[in-house]
Amino acid sequence: MQGIRGMNTTKDTDGQILVLFAIMLPLLLLFVGFGIDFGFGFLTKAELAKASDAVSLAVMRNLGRGQTAATSIGTSEFALNYNANSPLNASAPSVSITYSSDSYGEPIVNVSAKATIRTFFIGLAGFKTLTVSTYSQATRPPVILSLILDKSGSMNLNGGATALPPSVNDFLGYFIEGIDQLGEVSFSSVATADVALSKTFQTPIKNSVNAMAFGGATYAQGGLLDAQTQVTGVSNPAPNAVQVVVFFTDGWANTNQDTLGNKLVNYGGCSPVEAAVGWCNAFFCMDPKTGNTISYTMGSAGSCHGVRRFLAHDPGITNPAQLDTTNVSIDAKYRAVQLANTMRTQGITVYSIGLGDKIDTSYLQEVANDPASPLYDPSQPSGLAEFAPTASELDTAFQTIASKILLRLTQ
Repeated sequence: MQGIRGMNTTKDTDGQILVLFAIMLPLLLLFVGFGIDFGFGFLTKAELAKASDAVSLAVMRNLGRGQTAATSIGTSEFALNYNANSPLNASAPSVSITYSSDSYGEPIVNVSAKATIRTFFIGLAGFKTLTVSTYSQATRPPVILSLILDKSGSMNLNGGATALPPSVNDFLGYFIEGIDQLGEVSFSSVATADVALSKTFQTPIKNSVNAMAFGGATYAQGGLLDAQTQVTGVSNPAPNAVQVVVFFTDGWANTNQDTLGNKLVNYGGCSPVEAAVGWCNAFFCMDPKTGNTISYTMGSAGSCHGVRRFLAHDPGITNPAQLDTTNVSIDAKYRAVQLANTMRTQGITVYSIGLGDKIDTSYLQEVANDPASPLYDPSQPSGLAEFAPTASELDTAFQTIASKILLRLTQ
């Protein structure tokens, strides 16, 4: 009898388990369904957040073109980064772009995006769709930027004179009038500060570059000196303002300025690579104010005011060095790099752009402290050297530098 009762107890327990399983199975399936549907929701939100971040960054980088153009670019960026054709979408996703400013008056881009997706399992419980949304914001500090432009005679020989004005115009469009401060410096045999740093810079710089006359030598150090004066001379800059210099050239630095024969003079005027193709063939002494050649001081071996040697700064040149195009060009590059290093100690980030096939890429990388430079110093602000092998690629080079500047600043 005891064995019979034990067998009945086992049968009763098995029946209870089957009943409980029948009751729990729909709940288990429902929870599994919740997990799958909400998993799709999580993946959608991640994709939406990525697209929203891309929009905020793209809009901020193009805000200098105006809010209408920036909004259009942002909308296109959203379409590139979110798959609107996904079978999960129950309706078209939406993105909203608005603008505001912080307590310093600096721009803020606000982006909210929303997507509604279909459900599969929880739809059985009446939840046919699931809505996910995300929000992102971008801001950046104001830029204090001096643009240094090479207007030497070689620009007439490589298409640079024609390509430079539209390239600069496009470059300016990345920056915001009323927020950023931009100025322009040019250099050939001498350097000149053409447009003072100002928050109203678009028209003055465009007019200056459009009217630019090209000719003379390449006094790169002078251009850097004027830019340094512009940037460091800003009074009461915003506490988070970023100081930048963009240095453009189509060749070697080939001119120095020193006191020779008790008179200040610019001297040099022809780099070895330019002499090799017949672009120039002589050593010149030039008036440091006008750049005009002081012909009567130039001897056959190269002399200024009766002086035939100079004290080179480059430790690789034996001093006193003979006044010739090779020594002066090598030393001119060295002086430009040393000045750029000094600017970096003042908190200025330097970028460089090189045009054509007569440039020294290592020199421009050193000017910018580009990580690709063999003399890269990670303790100093890192810039970027960008190269345009032909004049048709100059616009792209300028836009790349503008994008890099703003990408590093945008949060």
